[in-house]
Amino acid sequence: MLKLLKYEIRKNIAPLLIFFLALAFLEGYFLICYNNRDFEAIELAIVLLVLATAISYFIVFALAISSYSKELKNKTIYLVFMTPNSTISIILSKLIHAILTAFVVALVFAAIGFWDIKLYASLFDTASFSALDILDIVLASLDTNLSTFILSIVFTIISVVIVFLTYVVMGYLSITISATILSNSKARGFVSVALFIIFVIIYALIVNHLPKLATSPENIGEYLFSIAPQIILSIISVILMIWANAYLLDKKISL
Repeated sequence: MLKLLKYEIRKNIAPLLIFFLALAFLEGYFLICYNNRDFEAIELAIVLLVLATAISYFIVFALAISSYSKELKNKTIYLVFMTPNSTISIILSKLIHAILTAFVVALVFAAIGFWDIKLYASLFDTASFSALDILDIVLASLDTNLSTFILSIVFTIISVVIVFLTYVVMGYLSITISATILSNSKARGFVSVALFIIFVIIYALIVNHLPKLATSPENIGEYLFSIAPQIILSIISVILMIWANAYLLDKKISL
């Protein structure tokens, strides 16, 4: 598994470096604006960084999906299947790599965001915030204590990871099914996208009909409790789709 993970990291390092280079450019622009005390430009830089944070989730998702699609299309995944690893292990290594990539990107954005907030606050004489000050403001706004807040963050991260994995595995299964049906057709890409959209719609419809454990959550704890059915559904869906994906790769696709 470790060797498979190293292979995934080496294979996908170039696009990730390009993404971090673009992020460094945005952060450099913010620092230049901060140094010049250009408030309008600083606000623009903040907007761009927030926008980059928002789309980073989709970038990581796109990297995971496009990498798998290229492997099947170019038959390079055949080299991986020649190693003494099960199909399940190969798929899991790709999913673990996607999670690690998302985690690293999230940490980078968190560090940049924390640093930039302190810099921006230092521009105002009346606003001298420390990390504890910011934490106190957050806890007061959420009407919670530190231990509950930390526990909520942990469960929120786990929930986000599970939902993220659900969509990644949906993408994998869509690509694998299209490769099974249309082995050498140029329409494979279109079919993959169509299948993914269908899977997402079906998943959304099922989620919409799940029991509501908390109709109007008033805090983070109640919100996490309210989405518990969706998390359970996602876990079951991920397990079933990984099995289906492995079955198709083993039995139905000529690599």
